[in-house]
Amino acid sequence: MKLNFLIKLLIGKSILLASSLFADEAWEITGKAWEALGKNEFNAVESLANESIRRWGEQARKRNTELFRLPSAKKAKKYNTLNEVATIVWLKGEALFKKGDREGALAAYYTVITDYEFGQTWDKKGWYWSPAASSRDRIAELSPSSQRELTLATDPLEAAFQLLGKNGSWVQNIPKIKATNSYWNYSWGTSRVGAQPVEMEFIPMTWGAWGKEGLNKALQSDVVPQIQSGKVKRLLGFNEPDKQEQANMPYTEALKYWPMLEGLEIPLCSPACANPLSDDDESTQGVRGTWMRDFMREADLRNYRIDYIGVHWYGGPSPRSFKERMIQVYEAYDRRPLLISEFAVADWGAKSVKGNAHSQASVLKFMKDVLPWMESQNWIAGYAWFSFGENEAVGTSSALFDLDGGLTNLGRFYQTVTNEKPHGDQGIR
Repeated sequence: MKLNFLIKLLIGKSILLASSLFADEAWEITGKAWEALGKNEFNAVESLANESIRRWGEQARKRNTELFRLPSAKKAKKYNTLNEVATIVWLKGEALFKKGDREGALAAYYTVITDYEFGQTWDKKGWYWSPAASSRDRIAELSPSSQRELTLATDPLEAAFQLLGKNGSWVQNIPKIKATNSYWNYSWGTSRVGAQPVEMEFIPMTWGAWGKEGLNKALQSDVVPQIQSGKVKRLLGFNEPDKQEQANMPYTEALKYWPMLEGLEIPLCSPACANPLSDDDESTQGVRGTWMRDFMREADLRNYRIDYIGVHWYGGPSPRSFKERMIQVYEAYDRRPLLISEFAVADWGAKSVKGNAHSQASVLKFMKDVLPWMESQNWIAGYAWFSFGENEAVGTSSALFDLDGGLTNLGRFYQTVTNEKPHGDQGIR
């Protein structure tokens, strides 16, 4: 009797569990998996993922075959089933990874890439991200030998386009400029930084322009004399003209001023847009539109001279995503060398320092990977890390300096990356 009772009880509980699962939508099961992962209930995550795959996996695979790239933010919600299955299979990989089941985790990550590559995760903070991209990063971590390094073999840049070194600085505080041990620096304007270190190359910027007369005056007073004295060798174009809070100018206006910059007869860097590829990538600060593509298309039609492509990037701590993005920008604009004048890891949904999703350790790991990589790529002319303040919610984990002005571990590593030591001090923790 007792045995029969126990069997009936177990069957009843199984039916209840199954009924509960079948009552749930895909997004609800994914939500439960997120919750279980947060509680380190790894077996529960695996069970939930397997159920989701059984119920919606085939449908999600078919939806994936309809796509050739990640859908835009507006269109992504049309692929909810694909999004949920891609996310929960990635969560399964994370659970197995945390359990120490390397082979199981790799299998899950490869499944995401193979079957659900174009699925996306809607973060509660309002940003889409790619489980497939995160899976590739995990695979690279678990099985480094399986990864083909992203690299482009190109000839060295002509001498006129080479900087003293690639490592640069955007800060205007002289002690901080010196502390980064950089080869070049810039300000958000045409004026030379006061007490500019003689061993560093200063690169002026035409931040914005609201009239030919004003622009010409700034160039003649600040830039031309420095060119004549040999202190200025190149110029940065307009700063985030596609962003309302920055230069915020129509591309047609930028085109109107460009011949004035060409007249300086020094290498010119294109405007540095928040969104250099006119897409929905997470690294673009939420900026949309086709500004950069419109500007470059028309500039090329007019045969304007643009020697570098200016790049800004503020994504998550995924080395592979960063590298892929830089290669895409390079290929998009006739393989002109890149000047990455602003980049850092950022969490654009963070409302507080504690709410930032990225740890300083994860950012340091990212930096240790991408800085040596950029040093090895001839087509990247230079880069300058954007050091947020430690008290800034969006970028606290990317700060090179602490609140007292001393170097963080990121800052300590950044200063060790030199021409002689392109890998920097990998021992810094």
